[in-house]
Amino acid sequence: MRIETTKVDLCVGEGGISRDVQVAPYRLLRLTIRSGDTVDGISFIYIGSDGLAHHEGMWGGIGGKEHLIQLGLMDYVKEISGTAGPFHGQHVIRTLKIVTLKRTYGPYGDPGDGDGARDRVSFHYSVKGSDRITGFFGRSADYMNSIGLYIRRC
Repeated sequence: MRIETTKVDLCVGEGGISRDVQVAPYRLLRLTIRSGDTVDGISFIYIGSDGLAHHEGMWGGIGGKEHLIQLGLMDYVKEISGTAGPFHGQHVIRTLKIVTLKRTYGPYGDPGDGDGARDRVSFHYSVKGSDRITGFFGRSADYMNSIGLYIRRC
């Protein structure tokens, strides 16, 4: 199936290694976020433009607590926001909040005023109309260093 997707750099960091999907994403099914003092890592399952299910991740580390977001048939991710900043000498995603059509998840990570709070920057993306966030790309090592989105135009 041919779909129109756009890649959006949401929060750019230089550390870690580049991560991206295998096949252009059509629909996000499940997202797992690991977090504690920061966003340690993400993994996700999506339906690709080839009609098959694909699993990505764990991108980043396996520390912190696991948070599962299972999307139902009539649900999709419409907004993502968070903060990025220093953590143990790296620029990482510090907090992440996911908003679907049906509810809000998070923020995951530590939104407090600890390590590097004054150096944090905020990021935010909301889809337009009935567009959807269908997948992710970014950079990671021990933590998520940057995150970007795949947007499906509807």
